[in-house]
Amino acid sequence: MIQKTIRINWDFIGFSASFLCMLHCILLPICITLFPLMGIVFLTDDFYEFFLIGASLMIAMFAIYNGYRKYHGKPLPVFLYLATLAFFSIGFLIENHLVERVLHFLGTFFLILAHYYNWKFTRDYKSCKIKQMHR
Repeated sequence: MIQKTIRINWDFIGFSASFLCMLHCILLPICITLFPLMGIVFLTDDFYEFFLIGASLMIAMFAIYNGYRKYHGKPLPVFLYLATLAFFSIGFLIENHLVERVLHFLGTFFLILAHYYNWKFTRDYKSCKIKQMHR
């Protein structure tokens, strides 16, 4: 019997969660007037925002840590992740709504970049290992 190993691409999951977070940040000001009419008021709640950001950050921490430790060892994704934490932290502390949105948007953008570079470095490392094994 052949066993198949299921591999989870945490960078893809993290990228998707970060992208949803970015869409939430972009579309929320536009759709906030339509949500009560459509019956989906929960999307305007602060809990939803904290949940989306928290899930994105936890998935990113797991994915970037695994990529750094197991595969590539390059610090760029880690620095981008730390910049993301800084943007989100400062955004939560600032009372100006526009500045908060801009900082959260920048944080999400940096998080997407961190996932991209982590995925790219991991892929490059794995392809080099496969090429070395076939020699």
